Amino acid sequence: MGIATHRIDERISTSLGDQEQCEIEFERSHNVCNGGVLFLLPALLSQGLLKSKSIYGKLRKGYYGFMQIIILLSFMALSRIKNPEQLKNCSPGEWGKILGMDRIPETKCLRNKISEIIEKGKASDFNLN
Repeated sequence: MGIATHRIDERISTSLGDQEQCEIEFERSHNVCNGGVLFLLPALLSQGLLKSKSIYGKLRKGYYGFMQIIILLSFMALSRIKNPEQLKNCSPGEWGKILGMDRIPETKCLRNKISEIIEKGKASDFNLN
């Protein structure tokens, strides 16, 4: 399952198709690296980050849903992480705590989710709103 995985029941139920995606659950934590990006979440929301869900819709069933991926990509940009490969140098559990999950997706999974979003071809619709 990977390092920092502790929500095993949810992972199993999403892999079996019983659950569509994981639920966001924030835990009390101390000294989380890059935790300061959470202060910018209200600014992202005020700029229309949630509008993207109504434009793009849902992704295929899986542990990581559309909003988790979009927020992760936004936080990566704010932290000057330019591509998913650079996340290999970061602690998956620490980033997971920031997103309200147990860990972030591995590089291959994140690339697959990004490809799924791109295949929808709705970037111009999102840009117009």
